[in-house]
Amino acid sequence: MKVDSKQYAQALYELTKDKSEKEISIVIEKYVDNLQKQGLLNKAENIIKKFTEIYNQKNKVVSAKIFTSREIEDKNVEEIAEMIKKKYQAEEVELEMTVDKALKGGIKIIVGEDIIDNSIAGKLVRLRKALSS
Repeated sequence: MKVDSKQYAQALYELTKDKSEKEISIVIEKYVDNLQKQGLLNKAENIIKKFTEIYNQKNKVVSAKIFTSREIEDKNVEEIAEMIKKKYQAEEVELEMTVDKALKGGIKIIVGEDIIDNSIAGKLVRLRKALSS
């Protein structure tokens, strides 16, 4: 029976759940050794990606990418994080902030497959569509 990366990731999650940092380190070392013996180290990157998705889902962690035209104040970053927590019912939000000079203003937020485009360019596109309908 062929086991896919998601199944390996789920197994790793179960093996590490509720363990101490030292115990997790031992489990991961043995897990990697097992993957190597099976000739599956080439799947490691995908297993890690799937593990992160499983961990985040189980622990209500949301990752978001934030694009702005300039640096924003910490106060505003905290407000964005709180908005994302409420919208996605998360307990923790991981933000990746990027200054994108191509944005003329506003903000663009990507959470998973959701895109919240409140940039000036995004608003202009929506206005154009509305006017052409």
